[in-house]
Amino acid sequence: MYSSYEDLVYKEKYLKLNECGELVIDYPDKLKIIDFHSHLSNLFPGKQNDPTNKGTKIKYLTVPPIEALDLKESYWTNLDYLNKKYSGFASVMKFCIDGIKIFNDMVKGGTFDNYFISQQNNMINKSVILPISTAKSDRSMNAINAAKQYPDRLIPFCSVHPLDPEISKKIYHYKELGAKGFKLKVTDIEMKDKLNTIVELLKICHDAKLPVLFHTGAAFKTEGTKISGMMKKMLNSTRVELYGELLEKLPKDLIFIFGHSGIQEYELVAKYMKAYPSTYAEVSTQSEGSIRYLINEVGSERILFGTDWPALPQAITLSRVLLATEGNIQARDNILYKNAEKLLG
Repeated sequence: MYSSYEDLVYKEKYLKLNECGELVIDYPDKLKIIDFHSHLSNLFPGKQNDPTNKGTKIKYLTVPPIEALDLKESYWTNLDYLNKKYSGFASVMKFCIDGIKIFNDMVKGGTFDNYFISQQNNMINKSVILPISTAKSDRSMNAINAAKQYPDRLIPFCSVHPLDPEISKKIYHYKELGAKGFKLKVTDIEMKDKLNTIVELLKICHDAKLPVLFHTGAAFKTEGTKISGMMKKMLNSTRVELYGELLEKLPKDLIFIFGHSGIQEYELVAKYMKAYPSTYAEVSTQSEGSIRYLINEVGSERILFGTDWPALPQAITLSRVLLATEGNIQARDNILYKNAEKLLG
């Protein structure tokens, strides 16, 4: 679709290359923006990097090679490319190796200096920073401390794993310290069908009046592909349907945010949003067309701008929102900052 990044910015509105060859937003007027989905080096499980260190240049390995880049698709990737890349017996190994490379790139590059440069390049005023905790590593205090250090730029969420024995105590403690919401990335493979544990966790978040944001959806659909059964199981372990099952068991006024809008399953996200009026969609990875679909189906009042930085460049999602809201300033303002302000108080 594109022969080079120069060709991409020539064909795509609202994008340009800066002096370092990075994609940044190209928009003539000032914008007010809250990024509802971002991370830092020390908010991930495992080996950490101090975000005060000087970050290496981020490669954004989640963005495919230029010949496979397709901004009309969710996740911005040509689906034939993904199906070929992860086909056959070794698909799980390829997927895991790529995941490790992406994770290392995020840890090395997700520093304050890199983030504040990206914020400035893309006119982002504030960012919600999302820790990802496991049963062995709780990263909530890292997010809270970072936001205390830069209160004019960062807004912290907390994260407690469903198997943590002090779930309730921790969630209320983190809220007292300034956490504005709750983030979790967990698969049904990891939980081994202990979904009742997640239900209890979410009920605590509801009682604590914290909005919750979950990673939802997979990078590409598995129907009609040649990938292995194990690969399909991995990809389907964060399927949107799983969260629809959870919502049936939860208070109807729980503020639940579909992180990434379910990626390829954004249409199913819209269906659940119609059934559950307290749910929201966060649009990192989404295309112009899918964002417009969500606006048409559920309105702009429950859609949140997010980018998943440093996994993805902030400029691409921002350019997709600008395209999807051309001629509709109210929808643009809702998505870029007004809905976030309402949720965050």
